[in-house]
Amino acid sequence: MGRTLVAWDPGGVNEPISQALVVYLSAGASWPRKDPAALAKALGPEQAAKLLPTLDALADEMLDIPVNWTDHTLRSGTAEAVAEMRVRHPGLTGEALRQLGRYFSYTWK
Repeated sequence: MGRTLVAWDPGGVNEPISQALVVYLSAGASWPRKDPAALAKALGPEQAAKLLPTLDALADEMLDIPVNWTDHTLRSGTAEAVAEMRVRHPGLTGEALRQLGRYFSYTWK
């Protein structure tokens, strides 16, 4: 059965949202992608449906961070985007930020 997660607080530590983001973006796959089926399997369909808008917003925000590709490699641009997300959302865990970085890097490569 799925776990119950708390509402997203962008400024506070939010382990449940971070854990859901990790499942949503990685789910043990060899490449990062949004995976609503993995989230529903892990949390149950109702809880997953409640979280999808927040998780999508975080993933989309990551991709919208401007990077000057003239000045950056994929690696340094990804590091810059992760650092920006860390500032914007200090409540995300290191693992959630790492998965956002993987998603960003894979999408931009």
